[in-house]
Amino acid sequence: MEPTPALPPGTRVLDLGARDGAVAADLRAVGLDRYLGLVDPGHLAAARRAAGDLADRLHPVPTPDVAARCSTDLLILRADHARVLWTVRDLGHLSYLAVEHGAGISGLEARLAVLVGRAGGRLSPLGRFVWGGRAFDLYRLPAPHGPAPRTYFSPVWGASGLATRLKEAGLRYAVLRWFESLPVIEPGEDLDVLVADDDVDALRGILESEPGTMPVDLYSVSGLEASDYQGAAYYPPALAEQVLDRAVVHESGFLVPSPADHLHSLAYHAVYHKGRRSGLPSHGLGPTEPAPEHDYPAELRRLARGQGVVLDPWYEDVDAYLGSVGWRPPTDALRRLSAGNAWARGLLASDHDARLGDAEIAVFLVREATLAVVPAEQVETVLDRFGFDVLLAIDLDRAARERAATALRGGNWGRGPFPRSGGEPVRMVVAVHYAPEEPYDWLRERYPHLTNAETFEAKSEVRRLVEKHVPEPDRFNPLHSSDSTAEAWEYLDVVAPDAVGTVRAEAERRAAQHVAPPGTVRTLSVGRRARVDVVAGADGLVVRKTFAPPFTRFLDRELTALRELGGRVAAVPPLVAAGPDWFACPCYEDTLGTARSRTGLLPLAVVRSMVDVLRELHDLGYDLVDAKPGNFVLDRAHGLKVVDFEFLHRYDDAPPPFAHSVGLVGPSPGFTGDVPVGDMGYDARWFTATGLPLDVLVDGSVVAQHLARTRYRLRLLTVLPGSPPRRVARRARATARHARWLAISRYTEWARRRAASGRETGAR
Repeated sequence: MEPTPALPPGTRVLDLGARDGAVAADLRAVGLDRYLGLVDPGHLAAARRAAGDLADRLHPVPTPDVAARCSTDLLILRADHARVLWTVRDLGHLSYLAVEHGAGISGLEARLAVLVGRAGGRLSPLGRFVWGGRAFDLYRLPAPHGPAPRTYFSPVWGASGLATRLKEAGLRYAVLRWFESLPVIEPGEDLDVLVADDDVDALRGILESEPGTMPVDLYSVSGLEASDYQGAAYYPPALAEQVLDRAVVHESGFLVPSPADHLHSLAYHAVYHKGRRSGLPSHGLGPTEPAPEHDYPAELRRLARGQGVVLDPWYEDVDAYLGSVGWRPPTDALRRLSAGNAWARGLLASDHDARLGDAEIAVFLVREATLAVVPAEQVETVLDRFGFDVLLAIDLDRAARERAATALRGGNWGRGPFPRSGGEPVRMVVAVHYAPEEPYDWLRERYPHLTNAETFEAKSEVRRLVEKHVPEPDRFNPLHSSDSTAEAWEYLDVVAPDAVGTVRAEAERRAAQHVAPPGTVRTLSVGRRARVDVVAGADGLVVRKTFAPPFTRFLDRELTALRELGGRVAAVPPLVAAGPDWFACPCYEDTLGTARSRTGLLPLAVVRSMVDVLRELHDLGYDLVDAKPGNFVLDRAHGLKVVDFEFLHRYDDAPPPFAHSVGLVGPSPGFTGDVPVGDMGYDARWFTATGLPLDVLVDGSVVAQHLARTRYRLRLLTVLPGSPPRRVARRARATARHARWLAISRYTEWARRRAASGRETGAR
């Protein structure tokens, strides 16, 4: 056994279950003097007597779960606390763990728990060492997780010592509430500290310079990473700055809010952070939670009286009061807060009058770093591709930037999950989308207020565009957007209030143009660029396609195809009528859906006819860029027809070989025409309907094609995704994952109960 471990200088040590100062003395002798010993309360007096000049380093165990709620690098577990080892997964904040080598039942249990931890890859042995005459097995843990808003300071200092250190450092901060009893901190209480952005790291450095067990929740003015509240600023940044600027010195030595700011910041916390957990009664939102941790109604009455304010502490009344004094959060922030406070949703105004019929409006805020990589025009081209009709696109002046940065996105424009921040917003794009997509399940879970999945998809495409030019270590979030029409109007009102009336009028005008035409029998689709309706005409039913205002170039292609190719290619329908933003064609009865086999394949004769149509267009110098089986209809009386020419491309020079046409394999890098959204590869668009490799589809004989489809059907039954064996294997993997999850959750539940029983035994 070695007498000393090879631990980095400055390692903080927390000794859980310490009995005297012997271990602290041995560690101090090798330069490890950042030590805190936690002693079972009944043994504290004796332990301090035996510790000599290290007595101030020994303190009582504060809570049973202190091992998971502390700040240290090395945690020493004495034999009486060895059951904590069962919950080693909860110790992700540690770098090292030392376990007393004991005998008896506790020693045997510790060894079993260590085996489990090592089997799970959580514990890497570094050797056995002797400190204070006792043997300890030392382990390295995986790299600790990063900082968080909750951190801890040392009970060796106490609150008075912390106040002195903060004063000496000259930091801008304020202890927000429940500071009247300081420097005494009641058991179970913590310090909620607001701190200037520039001082976050310094304050955290002071708090975490020693092993700590006294909790502090740290919130920066703008909600920087690891000092945020639900990913945003704790208070609107301008108000947070006001609190710091007007902070006063409390008798304990801490800086605290001025009396007026104390009232307002506590009321804000009660209404927007706590909600029904505050104990404030509500006029219509239901009962509060029983036994709240503080008496917020009484405290708000007391603070209000001190300011000469008559405040009836009902939930809605306090919200109204905060609005009257400028302390109500922007709706953007209130919507974010409602994710953790259901009552906050009750304060949001109804947005039924914000919508534009079936259309939605969106605001995109382009961040500073983005425009250093790609021009604004490219960003707006992406939005156009996803069906966003741009109403307004402006660079923001300094005042507008400041309004956006402080009032929107919770005031938090940090890096988030990216390596670096994209900076503040510098450009705003306001756009209408005529066919919003209902967010899919995982997207709704991630963004509960998002009403149009296309907003997310467009942002993701801009991100991919930027990432082509930025190495991975330097990537950032390129733009931010509103989640709904109501939020878009709020964004516009903050950033460009003078433009709200003009933009609203234009948005309503354009949305009113894009509605079902008179005589509509049924609507077939409402897409990014156009809507398709079956309309009763003078001579019977026709299909009318109406384009949204900015997408007339797609209408022009449709009309070109129908007028120039209608008499030359049999599959091109005749043009019945046309207007400034629409055209009409005959209404065909499509039978392709019923023609598909159980394997999803279209009849080979139909597939060959589709290829013949594309080849005929190709020979005339055209490429049906968006070609896919879904853009054909098969009418019993009129045969096969093509029904979508929005992306028809005319080659100026000789077209590429037919097998390499865009409609079959997707665009080459130099292709200059419009391209639809989505995967344009052959496998994605054609293979599952044809069952044929591309070369066999284009140049294969009928016999070769039948053989290829037979092979496809066999593979579909055996190895392709969706085949019975693959489905069985997928279910088996899912069952195994569920069994693993169940085993881990059951183990974790048992381990925590086991560890808790040990802590309770130790506490007694």
